[in-house]
Amino acid sequence: MAEDLREKNKQAAEKQKVVSAKNEKKEEVKSEIYSANADDLRKKLSNKNAEYIFKLNKYLMDDGFKEDEAKAEIDKLLPEIIENQIKGIPANQLYGPVTQRAQSITHPVKKPKKTPFWASWLDTSLLFFSLFGLLYGVVALTGNGSKNDPNSQTGIITLIVLSAMWGALLSWFNNQMKKPKSERPGWGITIGYLVVGMVFMFVFLAAMSVIPTTINPPLNAIGYFIAAIVAFGGRFLFRSMTGYKERSFF
Repeated sequence: MAEDLREKNKQAAEKQKVVSAKNEKKEEVKSEIYSANADDLRKKLSNKNAEYIFKLNKYLMDDGFKEDEAKAEIDKLLPEIIENQIKGIPANQLYGPVTQRAQSITHPVKKPKKTPFWASWLDTSLLFFSLFGLLYGVVALTGNGSKNDPNSQTGIITLIVLSAMWGALLSWFNNQMKKPKSERPGWGITIGYLVVGMVFMFVFLAAMSVIPTTINPPLNAIGYFIAAIVAFGGRFLFRSMTGYKERSFF
């Protein structure tokens, strides 16, 4: 029994050596293909792949490519074509019909740039700041906040931090909703994060109520309106300079 086990282990080890040798050979061949001269690769094309390349070159030139431009585009494909040719996969199976591949070269589809979180956060925060500024300006103007009690007004620091918090929370939520369904967190987790964020904001507001007005001064109605206009103008300028066009609300 022990001898049978040793024999099986020996066979497994030999089999593994064979597999490793094959993999090394494949990598060596692949390295040679991708480092080879394009003209040399053209000589290795099968008749079927050579015909594909000929038609592709014709389509590119008919679409306005110069001869050297068409050649440069095709040269980029040759290593991949040869690699798959060895595996028995022709170019029309690899890339689809010639017209389809030519279309993808002449009119490439640009992948949408992923918006960095900071850009979404800044844009949304500025929007919230202008909305809050307008709201508190109206409250101060209508006298719903006691003019004799400055602590009843929202301080400028509170307004800035609160807007930043709302911007971060909503930007995170929007990013989750833009993901494919398979990558989105469950609704339970999403709502849980939103609830935690809301609780944190209320705790922050409660904590800021004990901060003296000398540190966190409130504004009068005109001050809030001016702050709202400045924030909205800053948002417009940010969008104009960066080309940011995404909506702040999902």
